[in-house]
Amino acid sequence: MRASHRFAALAVVITTVACGAAEESSDDTRLAHRHRVNSIGMRLVKIPAGEFRMGSPTTERGHRQNERPAHTVRITHDFEMSIHEVTNSQFQTFVEASGYETEAERELGGGFGIDFATGRVMRDPDTDWRAPGFPSFQRRGDHPVLMVSWADAEAFCAWLSETEGRRYRLPTEAEWEYAARGGTETPWWTGDNPESLVRVANTADASLEAAMPAATWANSWDDGHAFVAPVGSFQPNPFGLHDVHGNVWEWCGDWYAEAYYSESPVEDPGGPETGQFRTIRGGGWFNGASQNRSAQRIYFEPTFRYCLLSGFRVVCELD
Repeated sequence: MRASHRFAALAVVITTVACGAAEESSDDTRLAHRHRVNSIGMRLVKIPAGEFRMGSPTTERGHRQNERPAHTVRITHDFEMSIHEVTNSQFQTFVEASGYETEAERELGGGFGIDFATGRVMRDPDTDWRAPGFPSFQRRGDHPVLMVSWADAEAFCAWLSETEGRRYRLPTEAEWEYAARGGTETPWWTGDNPESLVRVANTADASLEAAMPAATWANSWDDGHAFVAPVGSFQPNPFGLHDVHGNVWEWCGDWYAEAYYSESPVEDPGGPETGQFRTIRGGGWFNGASQNRSAQRIYFEPTFRYCLLSGFRVVCELD
């Protein structure tokens, strides 16, 4: 069986772990996934334990040094993962229930936005998760939350864990890539042709370039979304996860080290014990195809928040 389809048959028969919450079928009839819907309306799918090749070969288009060496990783435990990035509505439920203020709000310095005339990143004190700073942009509850720091994402997970009596957390970098690949070894789960992203990912495209002419790196196609897209707007991967390529970059739980792959354990790597930066995965609406690959790794200080890359999805541990 081809590597790109190794887990496809398995993914079709994934069923929800009974947790006393509602179950709901995917709207995509091509994949017969079953989702557990938790107390805040978040859909989660069971990801089975398995083995994969983490990183990328030096021959992969867009390959970067921190993705080498490509190496075998074994995820020894099943886990649930939210099929969508955490939304504005879900984050607002957390804020209203807990009284939490994000780091951008507490420090009164806002986040980092984009000068849409030049394409340059800039600090903008008027931005936070409620106002991400896009021109002529209607923020929606089903958009992924933006402008949250690593600590903000951790606080959300801690609150949800306490609320439901289950352990929610950010995914490890290995869990994230394993789930995103869905059994594939190609640059994108759709294969090695970047044009295949048009049906699965919100990336830099013609609509972005129309809104920001400085975005000369944009892909030639139009995916219909200049900025962020509502979660679930594009087709899911073989594990039933949406937006693992594009839309917003997602925080992982790991500290970052460029050479970590050379010393990473085979089973359940959790990243370095300490560090200065946290790992971010998945690509975003502002990036071209090569920066939306499954193996792509970037990193920022945990306090960073940005209208491009400060989003996240969650893992729920299974007993």
